[in-house]
Amino acid sequence: MSRAGRFIVLEGLDGAGTTTQSRLLGERLRGLGRRAHVTAEPSGGPVGALLRQVLQQRINGGGGGGFDPSALALLFAADRLDHLSAEVLPRLAAGEDVISDRYTLSSLAYQSLTTGDARWVAEVNGLARAPDLTIFLRVRARLALVRRRGAGTTPELYEVDAFQRRVARSYERALVSLRASGQRIAVLDGEQPVAQVADAVAALVAALRRR
Repeated sequence: MSRAGRFIVLEGLDGAGTTTQSRLLGERLRGLGRRAHVTAEPSGGPVGALLRQVLQQRINGGGGGGFDPSALALLFAADRLDHLSAEVLPRLAAGEDVISDRYTLSSLAYQSLTTGDARWVAEVNGLARAPDLTIFLRVRARLALVRRRGAGTTPELYEVDAFQRRVARSYERALVSLRASGQRIAVLDGEQPVAQVADAVAALVAALRRR
């Protein structure tokens, strides 16, 4: 029987570099002979597909306006459980390392702001399996904005400068909450050069207990 893989999450503001670092970590682990799968939230499943359309502002809520914040928070939680069941847990059980670009910490940071109820957001995400390690890439909101603009992508629902500054503060509160719950959290300076951040991420993962 193969030993379970490790579940590693990369988190940070939009523009913090989570997508790049997730990809680089997957490449590095494969280079070391480990099986590694890189994924992201919203997921590629049916609920995740709906969420991506909402974030891209391609569809509206039932009344033709924006989605109710609590309904959207529930969609993120539902997508997370579907993501776990369909993709993450089977691969972990098969001995693969799974690297996710965003997970529960994103909901605690973003949806706690939009709903105004951090405790409720934590409750509706309570069934989600805790990662073996969450790595938060700390980047100033202003720099993250510059990076997003430099990428030339169309801004999504939450990619507004003033809101992102609030999200940065919300992430710090959520980090405290997750640490208090016993989850393993590491914070890195995401403003360092990409290669330097990648080395730091790899070192943290290497320090995880081998299973």
